[in-house]
Amino acid sequence: MDYRSRKAAFSLISWLLTAALFSAFTIYTSQGYGLIGGSFIAGAFFMVSFLGRQSLFRRVDDALYRAAFSRGATKLLSQFTERVRTCFTMPEFIGAIREDLERALDASVVLIKSNTWDLVYASPASLTADPGMLPALKKNYRELSDGIGYLDDNYALTVKTQSARGFFILGRGYYFFVFSRACTGVDQDAYRILHAEIIIFFDRVLTVSRLFQIAALSKEWRLIAETQRTFLPQKLPEHPKLSLSAYFRPLVNVSGDFYDAIPIDADRTLLVMGDVSGKGLAAALIMGIAINTIRAASDKQDLASLVNKCDNAIREMGFDDKYIVLFLGLADLKKNTLRYVNAAMNDQFLVVRTVRGPVTKRLESNNGIIGLVPFSDVTVDETELRTDDILILSTDGLTELENEEGTVLEESNEFTRLLSEANNMDIEELVDRLATLGESYIGGKALKDDITILAAKVGRLWD
Repeated sequence: MDYRSRKAAFSLISWLLTAALFSAFTIYTSQGYGLIGGSFIAGAFFMVSFLGRQSLFRRVDDALYRAAFSRGATKLLSQFTERVRTCFTMPEFIGAIREDLERALDASVVLIKSNTWDLVYASPASLTADPGMLPALKKNYRELSDGIGYLDDNYALTVKTQSARGFFILGRGYYFFVFSRACTGVDQDAYRILHAEIIIFFDRVLTVSRLFQIAALSKEWRLIAETQRTFLPQKLPEHPKLSLSAYFRPLVNVSGDFYDAIPIDADRTLLVMGDVSGKGLAAALIMGIAINTIRAASDKQDLASLVNKCDNAIREMGFDDKYIVLFLGLADLKKNTLRYVNAAMNDQFLVVRTVRGPVTKRLESNNGIIGLVPFSDVTVDETELRTDDILILSTDGLTELENEEGTVLEESNEFTRLLSEANNMDIEELVDRLATLGESYIGGKALKDDITILAAKVGRLWD
């Protein structure tokens, strides 16, 4: 008789004895103390006998459990179960099999993936070396549901546990077969406990594996993000008549925003601001293609040609849903002009100092998006540059930020006020205040896009 059967038998006997004592005591007290007095005394006795029976049952149950699980094959299998509780990887599990099943229980073990029937582990024994074993197991156990069962000498399923050749556990995509004659002496409860721990272990292995995958993926994304950062200018060029400053904050590791400032000669600088559709690896790839296409162009003054080169390079990649919006601005400090292409970007801003105070000009979109369909013509516009003019380029991650009332940043009083003060600031202070305004403007809301800013201030042109 196993532990559970002994426990059930003792529980029944203890309840019968308790009921018999209570009945005898109730009959005795009802004769000498009357109905009311007898009922009160019987109730008190019932409570005492019930609590006494519970206390006795717990002690006997502990004794039965220790007797069942502290000797023989049950003890050895229970030791293996305890080892499984501390295993987090498959190699640790294999180590527990070798030490607590193969050596201590003289068992042979086979671990198989249930979906492919690939052999994960087999004990170095003649039984598991039998070439007919795996085909027989596959034939007999291929269609079983998760659970625990027993095997006979022909590797077939059996319900006769006392003559079983071993046992198996199926769960979480694995078959765990254990062959040992000693298994017939194992308490049935030990099997049930082991089954639960094996299932928990397989879940734990899957969880740990996923964590490692996430860690590896996170490392890869970090490497991609670091590589992407190298596409951006490590240091902005210095020019006596054009001060530059930038701010870049990706929403996630890998961003679709990009910017650049490329000196062409002593008088001209090409300013670049762009945004790739979407996020992730494909966006990072398109970003790198766009920046390198612009940098590699032999004639960076021909803005229309630069747009067409970027368009061709992106479409050649074959991404159906990837495109860029782009602003190219050629600041010519000899001619005091800014020639620009705004290919579907949000409005960019030129803050001009006049005798009546600062005036903000919007450099609106004058072309379509880049990378979907070939360009027929590219529009290039031109505006005048004056001393202390401020050019503010940014992606829509800044200008389309919304506060808690739903007002976008570029339409807010705070943004208008900041632009009105821009001509009196140095460029680093302006960019810092723009970035701070963007991050604080949304209040308790979370950012939903990258924030990228490139600003330029024109110096004294008459020198």
